[in-house]
Amino acid sequence: SIEYCIQFGCPLLTRQMKQWAINLINYILYEIIISNLSIMTWRGIYHYLDNYFYPDNVPMSAGISILIGYLLYFPLMYFQTYLEELNLKYDFWTFISINFPQFYRNIRHLLAFISCVFIWRGYWLIYDEYLYIFEDYYKTYLLFYIISFIYLSILQTASSINGPLSNMDDDNQFFPLYPHCYVSIVQRKFSQFKCFREKIQEENTKL
Repeated sequence: SIEYCIQFGCPLLTRQMKQWAINLINYILYEIIISNLSIMTWRGIYHYLDNYFYPDNVPMSAGISILIGYLLYFPLMYFQTYLEELNLKYDFWTFISINFPQFYRNIRHLLAFISCVFIWRGYWLIYDEYLYIFEDYYKTYLLFYIISFIYLSILQTASSINGPLSNMDDDNQFFPLYPHCYVSIVQRKFSQFKCFREKIQEENTKL
């Protein structure tokens, strides 16, 4: 947020600003400037891939997009702790982390963004090509949207309930940069049900 940037990354201090001014600057930067830049970048990459990435072979284009996306996604997600500790092991990364603390993180953010574009595009092409329930395609998407939202709401893992994934608690702190805690949240939610709680108690008793 702008509050973090001003207070720690710039000479100005937010304590010298009114809260309404901080909120307004946050809104303008994120909702107007940053959001639009993200949409334009997303749209540009998406249309470039549509025009030059196997445009006449939808299955090939979708499959390679998903493959590239996940090849980027899994190392970024599951080696977070290791990558965060690089600055403790190598002098070069120590220098970078001290003098340019956001440099390598921004590179990882860029790669994470690209991985999302590839994965979304791959699945989107597959759904557009093969997923038909109603003659009007938007009715099919609306149906799946409702089903997905109901399912995620029951598990209490929908973004509209919890907010962005980055705001969700990661009890184990396995993913310091990109929180990835849906599994632990689902497990915690299920453990609150009586039948699951009794089963856990039985297992603990046996141990």
